Amino acid sequence: MRRLPPLIALRFFEETARHCSFSRAAAALCVTQSAVSRQIRILESTLDAQLFVRNHHGVHLTAAGSQLLTCISEAFDAIEQGAHRLACTHSREKLMLAVPPTFATQWLSPRLESLMSQLPDIELSVRTAPRGDEHCCIHFDRRPPHGKPGELLWMEQHVLVGATQRAGQPLEALIEQLPAMHILHEGKRLDLWPDWLTSAGFTNDDMGNAIELSTLEQAIQAVRKDAGLAIIDYNMIADELREEQLAMLSTVEVSGPYGYWLDILPQHAASATVQTFAIWLREQVRRSG
Repeated sequence: MRRLPPLIALRFFEETARHCSFSRAAAALCVTQSAVSRQIRILESTLDAQLFVRNHHGVHLTAAGSQLLTCISEAFDAIEQGAHRLACTHSREKLMLAVPPTFATQWLSPRLESLMSQLPDIELSVRTAPRGDEHCCIHFDRRPPHGKPGELLWMEQHVLVGATQRAGQPLEALIEQLPAMHILHEGKRLDLWPDWLTSAGFTNDDMGNAIELSTLEQAIQAVRKDAGLAIIDYNMIADELREEQLAMLSTVEVSGPYGYWLDILPQHAASATVQTFAIWLREQVRRSG
């Protein structure tokens, strides 16, 4: 059995020696000055040695105090380093993703349970704007991210949708009477409506009023409330269509020109966690496609 001096007294001694002041040590330890003095007296009594000299110039270590300080500082350093290494060993690895807002809410969020079952020991951080320290990014664009070879997850498959009560109504009348929801990307309307109208045999003149919205999610919610019609990527509303929260009003489907691209940062490409995420992502895309 070890015969050690009181550990609290040793801790108070080290702090007092560091500050050369009972009052400053007390402030650092969040105790009273008398509590510090009492612990120092207990330690001096236990060791049968004077550790400090007190005079009008302040508090100074004796030779015995200097010798003790060296020993316990090394011991406390070793304890601190060991505890830190243990904490790092048992801390959860973090996976940081940067994804577009609607991708996060419409596609990723319903699949988070599946993702966490594949990576149960990680801490997941999903952001809707890159900060530079993420492991993977999902980009919405016409081309690979940053002009580099990127992995295409899917090209958008645009379909015309409306509120469920609009199903079966004459398409020409719906397009003329209901506002068209236009989604803005980088401040400009995406060419979803002109491309779809051309493919379906309509023209822009066949459309009624227009409403501009900053996110796809806004358009989805507005259409559900029968505020208008929207051209939306099928992948983003598969659940809503299956659960009859939205109705697909035409069989005409237009591919692209925008898509979702996976960008794995080179410095993280070899990470087992990142590789597992990429494999999971590809499988989920395959299943949803």
